[in-house]
Parts: sequence; structure tokens; C-alpha cells
Amino acid sequence: MSEPQRQHPVAALTKALDVIRGNFITILILLFIGGGDEDILLAYWILGMAVILLVWGVVSWYRFSFQVAEGELRIEQGVFVRKKLYLTSDRIQVIDISAGVIQRLFGLVAVEIKTAGSSSKEAKISALTRQEAETLKAQLRRVINQAEGAEPRGREGEAGERIEETEPRKSYAIAPRDLLIAATTSGRMGVALSLVGAGFSQIDQVVSDERMVRFIENNIPQSTSASLIVLSITAVLVISWVFSFLSALIAYYDFKVEVREKELVISQGLFERTQLTVPFNRIQAVQIKEELMRQPFGYASLVIESAGYGESEGNSTTLFPLIKREKMYDFLEEVLPEYNVAIEGEDDHAPPLRALRRYLLRMLWWSLPFILIFWAIFPSYGLYGLVLLVPALLLGYQQYRDAAIRTEDHTIVLRARLLSKRTAIVKKYRMQATTLKQNPFQSRLQLRDFTLHVASGNQGRSFTVRDLDEGDAGRFWAWMLHEPLSASGGKKRSPGDNGNDAESLSFSEDT
Repeated sequence: MSEPQRQHPVAALTKALDVIRGNFITILILLFIGGGDEDILLAYWILGMAVILLVWGVVSWYRFSFQVAEGELRIEQGVFVRKKLYLTSDRIQVIDISAGVIQRLFGLVAVEIKTAGSSSKEAKISALTRQEAETLKAQLRRVINQAEGAEPRGREGEAGERIEETEPRKSYAIAPRDLLIAATTSGRMGVALSLVGAGFSQIDQVVSDERMVRFIENNIPQSTSASLIVLSITAVLVISWVFSFLSALIAYYDFKVEVREKELVISQGLFERTQLTVPFNRIQAVQIKEELMRQPFGYASLVIESAGYGESEGNSTTLFPLIKREKMYDFLEEVLPEYNVAIEGEDDHAPPLRALRRYLLRMLWWSLPFILIFWAIFPSYGLYGLVLLVPALLLGYQQYRDAAIRTEDHTIVLRARLLSKRTAIVKKYRMQATTLKQNPFQSRLQLRDFTLHVASGNQGRSFTVRDLDEGDAGRFWAWMLHEPLSASGGKKRSPGDNGNDAESLSFSEDT
């Protein structure tokens, strides 16, 4: 039994910064509201908040302790309300070591202990030395090995002798050239666009109307209202692309995948170095994403869906950010051989020709608001907005061409496109639910939507192929109805055992 320990004092600073990051928008609004000509009052506001946050961080650090005792990790924390989190060895799934900007400045790391049922934020120790983190990780591994009745690969004595880690069998890193291509063609443009648009909408809080008008008159003297709108849209798009480029470059810097005996270890990041451990038995599906700007050059990215884990709010984990399509199969064979199946073939089941008009009409409806906006901005040239119908129809046709489902052994492959082409590879025993949907318009054409659900992160993930032939959709639904085989070579599972602590299987048919 170890004695209760505290984190490094730098944890007080990281706690204060976490509060700032979590309430960043609120703090900005308070600063803008408190701004203006009352500079002294604003300075007092800033100083007061800084003192409160620092005191909060120090008290939080003092009230936080952890120890490994009686086969479990015990964490006690809380300033006013005392929280006790006990993680037994059978619940601990992953032990990750990462380092944010502040930790790296002081040579520290953070340890996250992830379980099937608790939040990793609750089981996070945010400031330890590398040696302390490795010692804690070794203690937890020893406890897990003893609970499983397995002989650990090494020992860790009271003096802190480190347990030997399993050496990676394979290791893959992104090349600098591929990193630049991945950042340039990143699919983060939509997120960046929304952030920049929100920033532009608040610009009047920072710059007065008089200064804005004076800037426009001095720098764009011949501008018309239409050209100003075009200039603003162009500026937003350019700034959004720059944000997208930089965010992808920072996120995927020094990206590395290590293949170990029972897990994948994925590390990445420039300023905040993160390490994610994904056990093989938690992987639910593999996604192949072909972004609109990457597909013509034969590039794709690989994403894994894993039960209980996810690097972001989307609950997906990037397996490799950029890879040539012809190299993808070799990569999967080395990293995840059971997911190395043909994603296209003669036995593909695609939507029938009668479904084409539905794909085209959907895109026409989506293009209508943009045409109306163009008409409102440029009333004299409103008819030119109809040109937007051409890319909308082309996209609808491409969506129809890309949609398909196929099966191979106990694996199902689903292909679909919104803007980017997505291919999902799912093992039959990882499926959580299957849904068939049919609205009255589809009923007339004998079409159905086929949706497959898998566990991913805390929310799950769904893959849908729209407007399949009614007979094909029914056959795939019936194929999934058969009791899925287990991963251990064909042995059927008990009804409540799905291998990933998720819900039991379910099927539904909606009309």
C-alpha cells in the first residue's frame, strides 16, 4: 500500500488555466462589457479574477491526493464538496501519459486512467514528474496483472524500480511532406469557418463603427456594397483556411502509431503532446475518409471508432492522418489485419437507378438557400446564382455513385458521401444495432435507408447508406439478424455479452 500523494505544485496553475479555458467565452464577454474608457476598473477586474483563480488552483491542489492501495487507485479531490473516486483493477482499461504546454515547460506530464464507466477527467492526475508517472503506471499494471492472475513482465519494488514495457512490434510516423499535405487539405475548414464567422460577428464590440467606416473609406475608396460583401466573404474564407491549416499542423505534428501486443499507442501534438492508448479489443470499426481535396490525389485518412475512447467531441480517433490509397491495405495488414478487407468489388450492392433522382433532389434542396442568399446580395445578377445548381447536381450524382454496401466473411463495408467519401468497415460481432427506415416517398419507389450503429466514445457512431433497393436492404438486415460470431473464431456469444460493455444488440424496422 502506498501513502497518499499530492501532485506537483504546478497543478495549481494548470487548474486555474483549465477554469479559464472552460469559461473563455464568458471571460471575454465580461472583459468587453467592462471595457471602454474605464481602464482602471477593467484592470481591477483582471487582477481580481487572477487572484481568485490562483487561490482556487492552490486550494484545489492541496485538496487533491491519490494512492494505490488494496488493488485499486484512490483519488480524493474537491474544494467544498469532497469527491472520492476508487478505481478497481478490473475497471482500469487504459493508462495514458501526456504533456500539455504548461507541463512541458516544467518537465512534467499528466496521467489519465480511463475505464469503461468513468470520465477520464475525474481520473486525471495533471502534474507529475516523468519518473513519478512511470512508477504509478507500473504500480497499476502490476495490480492489473495480479488481478488477472498473469505474471507481470517485470517487477517494481518499493524503491521505484520500473516495470519493463512491451516493445512496439511496428511503428509508423508521418513524414514532414505528408504533414504539410494533411494540413493543407484538412477537413477542419467548417469548424474554422464557424469560429471565424463568430469572431467577425463580434467585431463591433472591439472596433467602433466610426473607425470601421474610416478604415473602409481610406483603404477601399471605390468599393460598392456588393464588393464589400465579396471582400468580407473572401477574408473569412482565407482566415478560416489559415486557422484550419495551423490547427491540423499543430494537432498532427510528430504523429506516431506504435503497434504493441494488445494495443495501439498513438502520440501526436506540437504544443500539447498527447498519447492515446487503444486496446485492440475495444476497436469497433475502421473508417476511411477521403476528403474532397484529397481524393483526386489518391490520399485518405484512417479513423478508428473505439468503445469508451475518443480524442475529441466526435469520439473518433485518428489512426493515421494521411496515407496513399494504394498503401492503405498494407498499412491495415500490419496494424489491424482483421479490418484489411476489400472495400470495393463486383458484389457491391448500390442504390438502384430509380434512386438517382432522390439523390439529385436532396442536393437541389440544399442549394436553394445559397441561391436565395446570392440573389439577395446581388439582385441585379440573381440569375447567375442558378449556376450553383451545377455543382449541387454533380455532388448528388457522385453521392449516388459512391453509395454501396458489401459483405466479406463476417465483415460489412458501408460506403457513402456527404461532401467527403466515407467508408466504414465493421466486424459483425461489433455491431450494436441495425435500423431500416422508409418514408412514404421511398415506399412508392421500394427504397429503404440502412443504418448500422456501433459503440464509439460515449455517444456511439452510426453509418447510413440511403435509398437502397428494398430487397437488398432487407437481405442485409436479415444477415445482421443472425447472432454475431465472437472475435475468437466462431464461438457464439451469450445474449448479454457483446465484448465491449455496451448495450445488447437491437434491430428495428421503421416505416
